[in-house]
Amino acid sequence: MSSRNGTEYAQNYDVILKWMAAALQGQTLDVLGIKSGRIQDVFGFEPVEIAVKAERVDVMVRDDTGALYHLEEQRNFRRTDLYRFSSYHFAGARQWGDQLTDIILASGDVFAGENVITTKSGKYAPIVIDFSKRDGRRCLAEIREAIQAGTFVQWLELVLLPLYGKETGTKRSEWVEEVLRFESELYHAEKLPPRLIAATLILSNKLIDKDRLHQIWEEIKMLDILEIAEEKGIQKGKALGLQEGKTLGELSAMREMVVSALFDRFEGVSIRISEQIRALHDPNVLKALFHKALKCRSLQEFEAVLKHVMT
Repeated sequence: MSSRNGTEYAQNYDVILKWMAAALQGQTLDVLGIKSGRIQDVFGFEPVEIAVKAERVDVMVRDDTGALYHLEEQRNFRRTDLYRFSSYHFAGARQWGDQLTDIILASGDVFAGENVITTKSGKYAPIVIDFSKRDGRRCLAEIREAIQAGTFVQWLELVLLPLYGKETGTKRSEWVEEVLRFESELYHAEKLPPRLIAATLILSNKLIDKDRLHQIWEEIKMLDILEIAEEKGIQKGKALGLQEGKTLGELSAMREMVVSALFDRFEGVSIRISEQIRALHDPNVLKALFHKALKCRSLQEFEAVLKHVMT
C-alpha cells in the first residue's frame, strides 16, 4: 500500500470550504478544545493582498458573539510556518479588524517548541491544535460507544480523525482507511450525512494513495456526491464550458444544502429522500425545498412537500 506525505497533489479549496461550512454551521469549536459561540458564518480567507492557493485549507469562522477565527490546516508544522502565518494574520486583521484569532490545525511531524514570535514591535501567538498528540484509536472507540448509546454530538470530530496520531507511511494509510470504513457503515445506516463523509474523504487525499482513495470512493458508492473533487470531474466541467460548469456546481451545492438542513433538523434522512432531492434540476424548486426543510415540523411533512414537487 502506498502512502502520501501531503505534498504530491493539492486539495480542491472550493470543495473543502463548502464541506467545512456545512459541518461547522450552528456548531461550536469545542471539538478543538476552544470555547466559542455558535458558528453563524463560514467563508474563505482571502485578504486583498494575498491570493489563496488551492493547496491551502484556510477558512474564516464567525460566531454569534462576533468573534472571528482563522482556521488553517498545516501538515508537518514547523516554526518557520509561523512567519508565514503571521503575515497572513495581520493582513487579515487589516481587513476584518483585531477580533481575529488564528487557529492552526497541525498534524504529522509537529514542531514541539514555542509557537510564538516576539519582536521589539509586537507578538504573534496563534492557537496551535496538535492532532499528533491525540490518540485516534481510543477516540474512535469512544465515538463508537457514544453513537451506540445515542449520545454522540461532535460529528465534526469524525472529519478530523484521520489527522490524529503520529503514524506515518503505511500505518497512517491503514488508519485513514479504518476511519473511512467506519464512516461508510454510518452512512449506509443513515446515521451520517454525506457532507461529513465527503469532508473526511477530501481531507484524506493527502494521507493515502490517490488510486486507493478512488477505489474506496467506488466501494462506498459516493462518486456521484464527490465528482466535483475529482480531476476527471474538473476536466468534465471544462469540457462543458465555464458557465454550464458553474451552473452544475451551484445546483449540486443547493441540493446538499437541502439534505444538510434536513439532517440537522431531524438528525437523519433516508437515502431515498436524498436521491430524490439530488435528482432535481430546478434551482427555484431547490430554494423552496430548502426553506421548507427549515420550517417543516417533521420529516413526514417535508416528504409530503417533496412528493408533490416530484409529481
